[in-house]
Amino acid sequence: MIRAIGGLKEGFSDIGDDLALCDLDGMKLAAKVDMLVWSTDVPKGMKLWQVSRKAVAMCVSDFAAKGVRPMACLVSLGLPRGMREEEVEELASGFGRAKEEFDVEIVGGDTNESKELVIDCAMFGLSEGMVPRGGARVGDRVMVSGPFGYTSAGLKMIMEGMEAEPRFRDRALRSVFMPEPRLELGITLAGKRLMNSSIDSSDGLAISLWELADKSGVGIELESLPVGEGVLEFSEMNGLDWEELVLYGGEEYEIVFTVSEDGVEEAKALARELGVELIEIGRVVEGGGVKYRKRGRLEPVRRDGWIHLR
Repeated sequence: MIRAIGGLKEGFSDIGDDLALCDLDGMKLAAKVDMLVWSTDVPKGMKLWQVSRKAVAMCVSDFAAKGVRPMACLVSLGLPRGMREEEVEELASGFGRAKEEFDVEIVGGDTNESKELVIDCAMFGLSEGMVPRGGARVGDRVMVSGPFGYTSAGLKMIMEGMEAEPRFRDRALRSVFMPEPRLELGITLAGKRLMNSSIDSSDGLAISLWELADKSGVGIELESLPVGEGVLEFSEMNGLDWEELVLYGGEEYEIVFTVSEDGVEEAKALARELGVELIEIGRVVEGGGVKYRKRGRLEPVRRDGWIHLR
């Protein structure tokens, strides 16, 4: 985490949330920068157009979690010596696909030579505000925008050659190669003021929950885990702990958020209109930290998250 040298001037949001905000004559400029590095962010088998699309999707997911619509993006490329023209064109096609898919204008950038492919995206939008990480209230319900475990399973297949049933394999690999930020959902829920706190889950479910708890000064008790269909069978087939895949896998690009109890049904109904099934996993309590009620006992959830590819 980069901290401001000497602190921030008035009108700028505190560092440490998914987006940065600064006052702009009554509106707020929302900004996000995210870097994709070939050796740590690109698994085997990922096509170049999928790589460039993912670089944009990473930023879009943070805007989704804050309920802010992105408008424009600057892209800087570090290209390795010897990269062929057709490979650069394939990268460009991925940016073009992301531009259309997320309705974000790519307005410029920079190109330089580097030892490996690096894509750095800076994204911008305008907003009256954003949903903070630090807004959870005691009594809120904790929800997620989709199931977890697919990407961690997909990476196990890619990196370690683990076996899977064909249908599950296709879904898990798609989650790795084609992440789908929940942009319209985040904007809709934020517009109805249904999210009290929220965060993008790409660093993993457990660490995301810890962030909400810490920033809000509350505790979180999990009553269930949002395990994806087929994750249990995949785990059993390969001798894995399914809870580890769900809590610490990362790269899901879902929204983790809290909502007042009386807003749960409205949030679910709005999500269904967008083709999304929200999953309720726990509640906000007094105290601190994250715990999971398992077999009638509260057990601590360790503060851990996604580690980049090595």
